[in-house]
Amino acid sequence: MPRPAGVRNHDFEAKKTALLDTLSEFALNDDLRRPSLRQFAIAAQASEPTLRHYFKDRQGLVIAILKHIHGRAIPLWEVIATGAPDTATAVAEYFRVTEAGLTHGGFARAHAFGIIEGMADETVGQAYLEFLLDPALSAVSEKMDATPGKPETLDERRASAFMMLSPILVMTLHQQLLGGKEASPVDTAGFLKLMQNWLASGLSH
Repeated sequence: MPRPAGVRNHDFEAKKTALLDTLSEFALNDDLRRPSLRQFAIAAQASEPTLRHYFKDRQGLVIAILKHIHGRAIPLWEVIATGAPDTATAVAEYFRVTEAGLTHGGFARAHAFGIIEGMADETVGQAYLEFLLDPALSAVSEKMDATPGKPETLDERRASAFMMLSPILVMTLHQQLLGGKEASPVDTAGFLKLMQNWLASGLSH
C-alpha cells in the first residue's frame, strides 16, 4: 500500500543522515562553486524528488549540510576550547590543531562552502554563522577564557578569537582554494610561526 502524501517513511532520519554523509563529502571535496539540486542528486545517486522529500528544497539541503558539518566539528571545537597554562601556550596549541585541520581536514573547504553559499543567500548566511563560523570563534574565545593571563573582558577574548582564526582562514583560502600556491606562494609553516609569535606576544600580559 502506498505511503500517504506527507507521511515519513519509518527510517526517514537514518536515510537522511546517510544522504548528508555523502552530500557533505561532496560539498567539501567538489570544486568551488554552487552545485544545483540536480548536481547534488547525482552526487548522492538519488533523484531530485528524493532530496526534496528529505530537505524540501536546495536551500534546506545546504542548511542541513552546514548543520551536519557542525555536528562533525564539535569534537574538534571541544579540543580547541580547552584552557592552557598561559596565553603563549594557548596560541601555540590552537595553531597546532588548526594546522592539522588545514593539512588533513576540511577546515578551508567547510568555510569556503559556507561563505560561497551564505553570500548568495541571507538565510544560508545566518546558518553558516550559527553552525560553523560562530562556534569556531567561540571555541577560541572559551580557550582564552580558561587560560591564566587571559584577555580581561569578553570583547577582548572575542577579538583574540577573530585575530587567531582570520589569518589562518584567509591564508588557507588564498593558498589552497584560490590558486595562490601557484600564483603567489607563501611559506605556510613560516607564516604560521610568525603569526603565532606575534599573537602570543600581543596577548601575553
